[in-house]
Amino acid sequence: MKGMAARLAVLLMVSALAGCGGGRTGPQDDMLDQAMETGRQAVALDRLELAEIQYRLAGRRAMARDDAGAIGDAGYDLAVVQLDQGRAADALRTLSATRGAMAVRGWGGPDAALDLVQATALLRLKRDDEAAAPAGRAMGSADPAIAEHAALLSGLIADARGDRAGLSAALEHLAREHTAPRRPVTPKWQADEDELRARLLLASDPLRARDLARAAADRRRQIVDYRGMARALVLASHAAARGGDGQGASSLAMQAAQSTAAQGEKPRNVIAQGAVSVTVEGVPAEDAAIAAHGPDPFAEPSPGR
Repeated sequence: MKGMAARLAVLLMVSALAGCGGGRTGPQDDMLDQAMETGRQAVALDRLELAEIQYRLAGRRAMARDDAGAIGDAGYDLAVVQLDQGRAADALRTLSATRGAMAVRGWGGPDAALDLVQATALLRLKRDDEAAAPAGRAMGSADPAIAEHAALLSGLIADARGDRAGLSAALEHLAREHTAPRRPVTPKWQADEDELRARLLLASDPLRARDLARAAADRRRQIVDYRGMARALVLASHAAARGGDGQGASSLAMQAAQSTAAQGEKPRNVIAQGAVSVTVEGVPAEDAAIAAHGPDPFAEPSPGR
């Protein structure tokens, strides 16, 4: 796995990755290397359609080379780019075909990186029960970057299923990894722990949960994880409403809806990941924010105006 820590950022933001997979072996292939590198550069510039073209080109070259590791690299990156474009179903198809092509070439064993992408795609499709198994496998990875992100996914899945024991276990895994010798706590890692802890405290200490969720949102903003930031803002909105701060809940829900809309997604796609439904003056805070998420100062003018 090459550059895994940097590329997991894509999964969870999902926005900035590089390349990973099985790990190519054998002599250098300049055409394959160029396609992979161009794909990474395109991702860095948020030119995802170009990145997809390049990763497909790299994958075809890897197939011509009959190289299972290179197939895994290209298939992984292609699936992540498809996720970043909101195409979770396409990502699952890519992963299935990649695993099949690798298996034919004798690489049929477990692959935590592919498991992680699979779990993310299934979670996006709200197939939580199916996502739990690959997330659990990835959480057992020896690679701390993979295991850390898998713990976040496992916590989100457990929360969505109302499994407080599973949520606690995922949070404990993150906290335990923080204490490992010489292992720095990155902003993303801390944001993950803050978010899971906020979800665990939502019912018992909603104002503390609100503060943790807002802290997680701030950290995700710093690492350009705007999708994760919006999810944390929704959680903060739920917590504020539970704590009796109706105005704060409405504002936080509106911030999440505006951010999500600006990213080109439907607000419901991210807002639906909140742990509970709460109301502000008889109306669900997230529904009110979706219905009218405030004026957009950057919107194109209407025709005739």
